[in-house]
Amino acid sequence: MTAVVLGNVGSDAMNPSFHFLSDRYLQTNAAAAKRMIWHAKNDDIVVTPTPVTGPFLDYVNSLKGGSNIVSLTASSTPTKRPLPISKKDLEAGSILFESIRLLDSGLVSCLEPYIADEVSICMARLLGDVPIAFSNQNVRANPEATRRFNDKAQFREFARNLGVPIASGSVCVSSQEVVDAVCRALSVSDKVILKMARHSGGDGNFVISKSTERSFQGATRAMCIREVDANSIRARVQEIGLIATEKEPVVVEVYSENEFSLGVHFDIGRDGVEIVGVASILFNPGYGGAYWGKSLVDELPKDVLAWCKNLGNYAHETGYFGPFSVDIVKAKDVGFFACEVNGRHGGFSSVRAVSNSLGLELDIKNGNRVVVSRNSIPIAIRFRGLVDLLEKRQLHYNSSVKRGAVVVVEGYEDNGPFDFVIVGSDLRDVQGIECRLFEFAGGEY
Repeated sequence: MTAVVLGNVGSDAMNPSFHFLSDRYLQTNAAAAKRMIWHAKNDDIVVTPTPVTGPFLDYVNSLKGGSNIVSLTASSTPTKRPLPISKKDLEAGSILFESIRLLDSGLVSCLEPYIADEVSICMARLLGDVPIAFSNQNVRANPEATRRFNDKAQFREFARNLGVPIASGSVCVSSQEVVDAVCRALSVSDKVILKMARHSGGDGNFVISKSTERSFQGATRAMCIREVDANSIRARVQEIGLIATEKEPVVVEVYSENEFSLGVHFDIGRDGVEIVGVASILFNPGYGGAYWGKSLVDELPKDVLAWCKNLGNYAHETGYFGPFSVDIVKAKDVGFFACEVNGRHGGFSSVRAVSNSLGLELDIKNGNRVVVSRNSIPIAIRFRGLVDLLEKRQLHYNSSVKRGAVVVVEGYEDNGPFDFVIVGSDLRDVQGIECRLFEFAGGEY
């Protein structure tokens, strides 16, 4: 039987209205959707907003041991603003609808989406009312629960009620509330972070700082403010373009300097909650990737792991099923607190899918291998030429020694930027390979 893997990255369950999103962000989303190809198995079908090129599809099939994954797309060509897959793409007469209509629905066993939202339910119905599945088990898709666990404003409410430590801050539903909250935060701190309630990857986070520093972990944009008064702050907020409403609130928090950030990852199924890994979140810039190794689980304090599990159990009790992560920070002079939860596939589950494809997950959990992912490295080489270069420099993944770099995403177009998964015996080993990859970017990364 064939599974359909749906790259519905950037769904309205996790993002604000599309007019808030930049061209670059939409292009990054379209590229990130191609990571879902690593969740596909032999003869499965992967659906993405923009086309997967033939060379990249052949590359993935070969690394998966000669699979025959099929690619479908919502758009026949790349565009400057590639919108996420939506219900419109499933209407009669669309490119995707016509492609699905040609499938033998009797051979489709299930749908595995990036996020279990209304779009994925419509797709499952179109495929013949097939079940939605995660981690090899069928689940009940609950769009309301999915939206709840991808909303930073709602997170602050239920996390606080569960006794989970969170950053000091406010949920704002008007421009005046944003100004007042920023004033309060800057009265006790030199930095404040403003977050769109539904966003990912740091692109929807903005830092306002009293200093001239321009780079902050977890946010891709920052600005300096000299005068901390309501009028100056209002002007800065208007410059950012954030408009807080009850439908699209803005979260304002005191910004804490991170010692490190972690993602604690679970599979939430019908019968319970299973921890599948802990990954260190890497920044450079924004959310640049993750490091996955056994030591991260071993070193996580028991009380922190306990309240992460409480969040996972709460999600299970309230009807969410599927991949689930808790993003936590250890901040200077503050300690551990939770930033947000994510009810969807993400960067870690892509790393895990690649590791499974290469037969590495047990090695990682036993401490014999570590994995680092790096996203959006701007290497100005077309995909096929990049693979040739990696092989020539003996950097490409070698299955006989379980070491090297895999190109996980070919980029919005096939000349990058590229995502990588790097495998090595320890962190120092993978960092050595990583440094050599950055050399290809000409020092830009």
